Order: sequence, then C-alpha cells, then structure tokens
Amino acid sequence: MSDPVPTPIPPERRGLSVPDLLVALGVLIVGALLLTGTLKIPFGINAYVGPRVFPMIVSVGTLALGALLLVATLCGYRAEPAAEEDSDPDAQPDLRQPGIILGGFLLGSMILVPLGFVVGTAVMYFSVGFAFGERRLPLLAGVALIVALVTYVAFTRGLGLSLPPGILNGVL
Repeated sequence: MSDPVPTPIPPERRGLSVPDLLVALGVLIVGALLLTGTLKIPFGINAYVGPRVFPMIVSVGTLALGALLLVATLCGYRAEPAAEEDSDPDAQPDLRQPGIILGGFLLGSMILVPLGFVVGTAVMYFSVGFAFGERRLPLLAGVALIVALVTYVAFTRGLGLSLPPGILNGVL
C-alpha cells in the first residue's frame, strides 16, 4: 500500500496584524481624501465625460481596495513575504528612501505656487530619482526639469488645464 498523501495543515490563525491594519486604514484614508477632492471638481456643462470621471474612478477604486484590505486583515490574513523573497521580517526598515521622497514631495508642494509647476514638480522628480540611487546630479536635475516641462506643456496645452507658471511666466 502506498502512503496516503499528506494534507496540508492550514496556518494557525494568528491575532490581528497591526501593520496590515494600518496599511488598510491608510489606503481607506487616501481613498476618502481623493473622493473629497474629486467631488470639489466642477462638472462640465452638457458633458457626459467631464474632468471628474477619471479621478472618481481612481478614488472609488482606492476606497474599494482599502475596504478589501481591511476585511482581509480583520479575517486574519497577513501580508507575508513570498517564498522567493530574500527578506528578514525582523530587520529594521530603512526609511531613508521614503523620507527623501516625502521630503521632496513636501518641498515641491510648498514651492509649487510661488516658483511654478515646472520647478515644484522637478523637485519632486529629482527626489524620487535620488532616492532610487541616481547620483549623477546634473543629469538627474536636467531629466527632472525636462520631464516636468513636458508634463506642464501636456497638461496646459494638451488638456487645457491651468497650472501655476511661477518664475517661468511669460516664457512658457
């Protein structure tokens, strides 16, 4: 007789995962903030698809994702690293990269109106590139400015949005 096939033992149910709960609540809060901002966008007259449609899709989708994460967390599911991931769950996280990105986002947001969309957005792009390890600073600054400028032109000329020109007023 052959040995019976062993049945997999389900993982024991553990308590509530606080990090997973915080992620779920964070996604819900972001979705709620997105929805609040989306509802403030004026809807175009006689338009079926106005400026609110895509932000509404994103905000409702973010809320739905947050709700699914919350339900899964409350049911005991945990975000576990995949078997092929080489990670140490007990290691302290390195918060330098997210800190650099957050700092660049905050600085870019503060200078967005006085210095303009291109400069503020370039600071944000620069911080992301620097956080991901790019150390050729002149190249990084040039690419950030070009991408910010292309974004500005696409949004203002292509989509007809009004963005703050700042110090580049009259040039753009």
